[in-house]
Amino acid sequence: MWVLFDLNGTLVDPAVLIDPPELPVAALDEANVMAMITVIAGRAADFKPLLGAALRRGLERAGRDPALAEGALERLPEMPAYPDVPDALARLRAGGCRLAVLTQSAADAADTVLRNAGLREHFEHVLSAPDNGTFKPEDLAYTAALERVGATEAWFVAGHWWDVAGAAYAGLRTAWISRTDVAYPVAMPAPDASGADLAEVATAILTRA
Repeated sequence: MWVLFDLNGTLVDPAVLIDPPELPVAALDEANVMAMITVIAGRAADFKPLLGAALRRGLERAGRDPALAEGALERLPEMPAYPDVPDALARLRAGGCRLAVLTQSAADAADTVLRNAGLREHFEHVLSAPDNGTFKPEDLAYTAALERVGATEAWFVAGHWWDVAGAAYAGLRTAWISRTDVAYPVAMPAPDASGADLAEVATAILTRA
């Protein structure tokens, strides 16, 4: 059984990018809104500049120097794993799951983040949605990932409701981590499993396997 994971804000913590921690978490969501708009418009973009723009806007709205966004972007490779993540990934692998990452980030950048966070060994693939000319939550991002790993079905795990909803519409089983999102929108497809952290989600996936 394959389990695909979002990276930023799901496996690794963007709160270290800049204080207060709520700012980079909100900027990550806003950057993903920008990514969705580029897909709707049929345009191409890299994710990192979108995140930089979101960080700058967040700083400016808070009355702070938007140039601080540059330093935050330099810290992207240093994002640590959430404390519960390593053991949860190990449990999934021990339970027979095969793991991959599907991210908005460039594959090389994501690989660096995973290595620095001590997580790379858990994943057979690190996949970038933009490599297929799209961003999540467009269904092509998820279906292309399934094709890449050679699967017809899989779980998708994310800490962002829009990512879970996109994967659900693309036909994947979904698990939502409520760590920062807190509340899931009732108008969207409900996740098949949910938990406050990856430890709880891993237990739910293994129970349903």
